[in-house]
Amino acid sequence: MVDRRTFLKAAGGLGLLALVPATRVRALLAAAPAPGQAGRFLTAHELDALRTVAGRFIPGPPEDPDPGAVEARAAEAVDLYLAAFTFDPPLIHAGGPFSNRAGATHDDFADFVPLDRLAELGWRIRLEGSQGKPEREFAGPVTGLQEIYRSGLAHLDQRAGGSFAALPGPAQDLILSDQTDSAVQDFVGVALSDVVDATYGPPEYGGNRDLVGWTVNHWPGDTQPRGFTPEQVSNPDPQPATPALSAKAAAAALKFLPALAGRPAAHAAPWAARPGYERG
Repeated sequence: MVDRRTFLKAAGGLGLLALVPATRVRALLAAAPAPGQAGRFLTAHELDALRTVAGRFIPGPPEDPDPGAVEARAAEAVDLYLAAFTFDPPLIHAGGPFSNRAGATHDDFADFVPLDRLAELGWRIRLEGSQGKPEREFAGPVTGLQEIYRSGLAHLDQRAGGSFAALPGPAQDLILSDQTDSAVQDFVGVALSDVVDATYGPPEYGGNRDLVGWTVNHWPGDTQPRGFTPEQVSNPDPQPATPALSAKAAAAALKFLPALAGRPAAHAAPWAARPGYERG
């Protein structure tokens, strides 16, 4: 058996691209960077900081008994999202119609859909920004999400006086929830939306590891083509013995929700308005 270190050294980015799509995605997820390792876009320091941020948004053990964003690998999923165009096809739109979790023999979700020319242009503007390129600045300059994450994580370090990840949790929460710091709130609004997507979305995007985002919320996930029995359709679902969110997880979520409210946004920063800007 080839160990993970040997596999990563031999495969590299181009090696993974040579695999068939579903196999490539599984290899990417299996080779997710560990703490202290660089991601596909973020540096090792940035990725560790983003893990810390994600863990404050949706806490897990030991602060909360249920798995949270760190256990779901939400930060690693965001890193893949930021690096979407280093893959072919880009990791933007998962395929369909079925995964292999409910009776299908192949995980169609892992076969990402190629983008047409206009879709690629739009997503490159969203992720990479306009970069002064005329074909991207037909309606003015745009700051991309890559820069938002890079500058936002650097700003958190600056607010922390060194390393944001090294602060105790309550101090991190104070910074992240500081409504007087517009730079923090701009970053939190983007990162919180992406972390929630990654924690509770389909695992083919890189998050929801071992389906922890669905199991803790008592959600069955995608159920096609198996579907539901007539009894399941006709009768109420059994009531779970535990709530969908623990009290600590709910309190943490409420603490940062104001950053998702959105506001009128300049064209250069369309992510500030948020609604309608998330990955489809």
